[in-house]
Formats: sequence, C-alpha cells, structure tokens
Amino acid sequence: MDESELAGRIVRMPESGIREVFDEAATYDDVADLSIGEPDFTTPEPIVDRVDDRVRSGATHYTPTQGRPDLREALSAKLERENGISADPETEVIVTPGAMGALFEAIHSLVDSGDEVVIPEPYWPNYDGHVASAGGTVVPVETDPEDGFVPSPEDVADAITPETKLLVLNTPSNPTGAVIPPATLEEIAAVVDRAGVWCLVDETYESLVYDDAEHHSIASDPETFDRTLTVHSFSKAYAMTGWRVGYVSGPSHVIDSIRVLQEHTVSCVAEPAQEAALAALSEPELLDDVREIFDRRRSLLLEELEAVPGLSPVEPAGAFYVFAEITGTDRDSRSVVMQLLEDEQVAVVPGGVFGDSADSYVRLSYATDEETIREAVDRMRRVFESFSS
Repeated sequence: MDESELAGRIVRMPESGIREVFDEAATYDDVADLSIGEPDFTTPEPIVDRVDDRVRSGATHYTPTQGRPDLREALSAKLERENGISADPETEVIVTPGAMGALFEAIHSLVDSGDEVVIPEPYWPNYDGHVASAGGTVVPVETDPEDGFVPSPEDVADAITPETKLLVLNTPSNPTGAVIPPATLEEIAAVVDRAGVWCLVDETYESLVYDDAEHHSIASDPETFDRTLTVHSFSKAYAMTGWRVGYVSGPSHVIDSIRVLQEHTVSCVAEPAQEAALAALSEPELLDDVREIFDRRRSLLLEELEAVPGLSPVEPAGAFYVFAEITGTDRDSRSVVMQLLEDEQVAVVPGGVFGDSADSYVRLSYATDEETIREAVDRMRRVFESFSS
C-alpha cells in the first residue's frame, strides 16, 4: 500500500519493538520467555465470581462514558486512602480502556502539533506513538543507572523549553523498575510549577514496590493536582490485563476533554470490566499476595543472573522487570536479543526500544514462574559465555 494514502498521524506512529520480539518468539518452539509484561497467573477467583454473578444479573449494557458512578465513587475513595489524592468522583475521575487508553487520551487532550513532551529515558516506547500521533515531539532526559535510573530534577529542568507542554513520569518504571522517591518528586513538582508545564504520571505498577522503596503520588499536593493527570490500572497487580480497565484523575476540564474523546472512540468501558474493577477494589489483600510473589521472583532472577558473565543487572525497586547492562560484547541490544532467541530460544526485550541511551541493556520480566526464570537464565549464560570464548 502507498503510505501517502494514509493519515500522517498514523504513519508517524512507530511500531512496538516489544511486540516485534513477542511475534518473533512465537515462531520458535520451547521458548523460555522473559519478554512479556504480563502476570503468568489468571484473574483471581473472587473477581471472576463476582463478574459472573453480575453479568448473569444483567450487567451487560452501556454505562456513562465516564464510568459507572459506583465505580467512580470507589476509585475516588481508593485515591484518597492509598494515594493521598483528593479527586471528585463526579468531575475529576474517568474510567478508561486500560492504562493504554488513559495515556493516549490524556496526551491527545493536552498535546498539540509542535508541542514538546519531556520524558525521562529509558521509557515505555508506546509514549512515542501517543505523542507522535498528537503531533508532538518527545524530548528524552537520560537517567543514570548509578542512581537507579531515577530522573534528576535538574536534568528535567534543563530539558524544558518554551515549547514544552508536558512532562511524563512513570513510577515505578517500565523498563527499569525505578521508583522516584517522594523528595525527588517534590523537587520535580517545583520545576513543573515554575515552568507552567503539565505533568502526566503513569502509576500502573504502584502496588509493586519492594524493600524500603516508597510509592508516592505527586498529585497528592492539591496545588500540583491542578496541573497533573494521574493514570492507574488494574492490569498488572490484579492479573487483569485482558479486562482492559484503567482510570485517570485530574482537573475537571481535562477529565471532561478525555470524556469527549472517549465518547467518540469507545463510548465506554465494557460493563463487565467495570464490575471486575469494583470487585478488585473490594479485595485489597490480593495486592499483598501478588507483591510477595513478585518480590520472591525478583530475588531469584537477580541471584540467577550472578552466574551470567557480561551481564550486569541494576536492582529494581518496583514493577516486575530487571534492566541489565550488556558488558560482555559491544554489539547492540537487538542483535544480542536475536541471538538469544535463535541459539537458545530465550526471549528478552532489547534495551534500545526504550531509548537510544539504553541500547546496551536488555529488559527481563520476572512476571513468570520460577522454573522458567531458572531455565531462561541458564540458556542466557551459555550465549553470554560464547561472547568471551
């Protein structure tokens, strides 16, 4: 097909480098997969049971575009209780088709052609597509592995220009697992406030923090809330990736803009998915169980990686990924990843898809069972040993 026939906003959207690995891995047998960012277990039974009951009782209809009122009330209470964010359920909370939909709609509600969007790097590559389709330009800010990939407020400030419209933060981070400390977030909030820039915070992995790390929501400060959109999701911690339900909180005029955009695209989130979200909110103890599982797998993966020469992991404070530097060869991350797949049928994600500064890294997901983690790392060891032989 001649691309000139397609809308420029679509042509500008890059394809996912993560999906490329996923699709390539599907052509092999017996793959030890550490590439996918999805829990290996299914949605917990209490959630499924409630949805089954409610669907049989008629929860199969359109809902308000902004989400069912009872769900928005529950989300508002959760935001106040767990995040310190005061958001009016009537005007400052909207239910979205996953965090993906939330981020796309939020960026398209704020970013115009010619606007710059500052994002600490490494970052989840889908941000690129969202910004590009809105006509904006991403301005990456490199982070230091010695600081756990936590962005520096000074570097963020240096990246802001008169064309900057938005700062995107992701804490805990995909791909690095970095958790931005409260004090650092406060400094970044001051930078954003002085510059008159909007802030979009992706808190998809908020419940998955380990050791002494503390998740903090920048919008818990009422003054910061007025120029901040905060995105949350049920996908990762509740193993609800297929339900496609997330939510955004923020100032009412932007939430209303997101509502209008959603009205013209998906109408509303499916009512059974909203029932699942309500059920999840009533089962907070599930979060502790999931966090414990992932923390155990995190420790296992870090321990196993000690036996892999030429691969240096940065210990993550959150999420369910390890970002590891390739030190045993000067090859780019994609070629290393393809060799891992071809020689040993092990799938990981090349760091280069998360930004140019990350091309000497690979991302490994520990959202899988312990046997797969052990087998994958053992296969990786053989490939990395071959680099030095």
